[in-house]
Amino acid sequence: MVIPSHPLWAGIDWGDKAHALSIVNAQGHVVARHRIEHSAEGLDRLVAILADAGPVAGVAIERNEHLAIDKLLEAAHTVYPVNPKVSKAWRDCLAVDPAKADPSDADALANGLRLFHDTLRPWRPDDPTTRELRLLARAECGFIADRTALANRLKDCLKQYYPQALGWFSDFTTLTATDFIIAFPTPEALRRATDAKLIKFLAAHHIGLGPCWKQRLASRASAARWPSDEATVAARSVQAVALAKQLRTLAHILRDYRQRIEALYADHEDAVLFSSLPGAGPKLAPRLLTHVGTDRSRYDGAGALQALSGSVPITKASGGSGGARFRWACQKDFRNTMFLFAFTSLRSSLWARAFYDRARARGKTHAQALRMLGAKWLKIIYRMWVDRRPYDERLYLASLIRHRSPLIAWMQEAQNTGNKP
Repeated sequence: MVIPSHPLWAGIDWGDKAHALSIVNAQGHVVARHRIEHSAEGLDRLVAILADAGPVAGVAIERNEHLAIDKLLEAAHTVYPVNPKVSKAWRDCLAVDPAKADPSDADALANGLRLFHDTLRPWRPDDPTTRELRLLARAECGFIADRTALANRLKDCLKQYYPQALGWFSDFTTLTATDFIIAFPTPEALRRATDAKLIKFLAAHHIGLGPCWKQRLASRASAARWPSDEATVAARSVQAVALAKQLRTLAHILRDYRQRIEALYADHEDAVLFSSLPGAGPKLAPRLLTHVGTDRSRYDGAGALQALSGSVPITKASGGSGGARFRWACQKDFRNTMFLFAFTSLRSSLWARAFYDRARARGKTHAQALRMLGAKWLKIIYRMWVDRRPYDERLYLASLIRHRSPLIAWMQEAQNTGNKP
């Protein structure tokens, strides 16, 4: 990017109702401050102000997804997303006891960008398909978390008045379990149900009358032996049905999300890369793709991805002391995705299992071993992503043999002792 000889730098402290805009010159003096309403007219005014100000070399904002960013990119402005911790450090370095207010925050963003723009990368959004896929995958994860929370609430509710239902189902996120609670919301309703009605219910949910279900049907009269309080049963059954209905609705929502995600992912040009990863599957592969993105110039190397996902610790050294600690500052959803992928790869990749077992043998915890494996996978993912070549387990194993990796000896020893890695 060519920077004008006497550039201006802008910072935007965004808000729900209004945004603070600050423009500074090459010497760091504030030349303009504006309050921009968060409206279509306000965003038009933002673009007009920057156009009238002069050669604005860049605009800093603490987001990489925002309507203001879309408007600025549409107007051909160079936008720099800034981590909130970085902007706080900029604010602290400009004053001993900085005030926390929208205009001063915008000033700090503008001046920080003026001083440190060489260390930042302008934002280049991914293509529309990848952005839609990212938002859908993120929302799906949120709905899955909601489903887990609702299922836990339902189980806790059933413990209070209907413990027999907990013995019939282990997973209350399924439509069978939720429909059962809706159809038979109390122990008395289950006790009074005829065998024919229960068999019809099971058949409607494609469940055969196996030995375990015959035993459950025969033992349903035992529900009457549990202590029962009329007020508790009346109130808790209403709550259980309400929770079951919410879970049922979420199941349909998640089904629709999954269908849309799979349709978008199937047509993505990078799908073949992430689908080749052992253990990724139809859920983790799209998530990995959206976390990495499509801009091949976004990262300096695999280390950037490792730090972004929290897969590697952060080192601290001062004087004669030093050490490594857990990396809290990262993209939490990326960290969760890598943790899950590292775990699922244990069943599908020989070297991944050997890597994990070797780490555990060296005293690492389960979580530490998976994070280490995730960091190893990110090196591979980065290289195949840059080269646009799908992963091949045979080629990687051949590379490990060629470089005399200790993992090969570990796998051979495990096979010789009968412990298949």
